Amino acid sequence: MKRVVVKLGGSLMEDAAAVVRSLSENFGVTKAQDAFSILIVPGGGSFANEVRSASEKYEIGDDAAHWMAILAMEQYAYYVLDKTGIGSTDSIEKLPVGVTMLLPYRMLRETDKLPHSWDVTSDTIAAWIARKLDARFIKVTDVDGVYAEDVVQTWMTVDEVLNMGPTCMDATLPLFLKKYRMDCVIVNGKHPERVVDAVIEKDVVGTHIKGNI
Repeated sequence: MKRVVVKLGGSLMEDAAAVVRSLSENFGVTKAQDAFSILIVPGGGSFANEVRSASEKYEIGDDAAHWMAILAMEQYAYYVLDKTGIGSTDSIEKLPVGVTMLLPYRMLRETDKLPHSWDVTSDTIAAWIARKLDARFIKVTDVDGVYAEDVVQTWMTVDEVLNMGPTCMDATLPLFLKKYRMDCVIVNGKHPERVVDAVIEKDVVGTHIKGNI
């Protein structure tokens, strides 16, 4: 069974349901012969932004803000579940064929391996989960990929990304990819067909980041 972790960006609230429906239509349980197990890791979106604002305004400590932000990811997950009706899980053990939404809070509380910092967001959490599952990692966001001089870069090494400064990834993700020699594909979820193509490893508009070079 081919495992794929799809980080569904919180910036895609208006498009998230379309992305998930497209994945379900192509890789749902009725397509079991294709043997894909796709785990969707939710972003935090506007829910996490509220936590960040409250953290700054009321001087909330890093630990509390971290768990509040994880709960924000879970809120976004329930939003997507309400719009799509797909299955969900709070564990990454025994994932089924098809498309499943992760409710991350319980699992992360039990493991708690990542730093508690705003530099570690759902991007790095999703990569960490992909590594644990030995799964391909796709980051779905609201831009076409990583830009350099207003041009979307098709292929980049992690070192090239690190030399750019801020991008559409959180600050820790490139470092995590480099440390564990992981690859990542970044695609625009406003075009759900690109997410499907990324899953089946077709050529797609987006940025392929090589962490094993």
